[in-house]
Amino acid sequence: MSDPKTVAGWLAKAEAYLIGRGVPEASANAEFLLAEVLGTGRGRLRAEGAQVVSERNGLHFWTFVRKRGKRVPLAYVLGWQPFAGCRIEVNEAVLVPRPETEELVELAAREAEAMKLPRLHVVDVGTGSGCVAIALAKRLPGAQLYATDVSPAALKLAQDNAVANHVSQRVRVLREDLFKPRAGAPWADLAVSNPPYIPTAEVDKLEPEVLKEPRLALDGGPDGLEHLRAIAGDAKRLVKPGGRLVLEFGAGQAESVQRLLLEAGLASVRIYKDFQGQERLAAAVV
Repeated sequence: MSDPKTVAGWLAKAEAYLIGRGVPEASANAEFLLAEVLGTGRGRLRAEGAQVVSERNGLHFWTFVRKRGKRVPLAYVLGWQPFAGCRIEVNEAVLVPRPETEELVELAAREAEAMKLPRLHVVDVGTGSGCVAIALAKRLPGAQLYATDVSPAALKLAQDNAVANHVSQRVRVLREDLFKPRAGAPWADLAVSNPPYIPTAEVDKLEPEVLKEPRLALDGGPDGLEHLRAIAGDAKRLVKPGGRLVLEFGAGQAESVQRLLLEAGLASVRIYKDFQGQERLAAAVV
């Protein structure tokens, strides 16, 4: 049996604790948490199994483990999430960035590059943590990004993330309510969004970790299409003619999303699959 004061001992104790509380991938979670506390890589932990963990670090680690045992998302416990090569700080005010959304960034970047404009103005609608806008700023060095959200707490975090990832000069955060009428002429070359798309009746059936995330970022209305419909309807008032709209949506919504984009008068509507083979992304010409 491992010495309980060592790396191996703490990992064994944490894994058993997390398993007992129904946490998926308990072993990996324990490793991520201890690696964060010790300031080392997860891959090094097993090689350092006999290393003694200081009392202070042990207490810090166990605070993390207990929080994770309450089914708080791992990213909230750590305070950050990797995304498209960026370190994105997260808290309970924003959705945790998903790996699937990195594909939204790649699709938006391809659409932007296809326009061959010397200076792009790109808006990320419902930016949350700012992950999409920040990743696009890194991917498109000639673009000016605008990260919009209705939540002041989300916008504060998005601004902090832009600064931490060294793109604050090209990422401007703006408070904007998608459901309020838009004034002025279209100004963006490309709009991208990962809006709420889960039907209201399905939200409360989600995993405990997901239920710790802001409902505002999850609930897409009765049919899950409320925000997607609003973005499509607003596209011609936001994006200049010939510009692009790129969206992420839920599994099983592809046909509905394609229809609402066409009904909004958009052209060249294309549906793309994610890395799991699910139709989850759309692009259209405004």
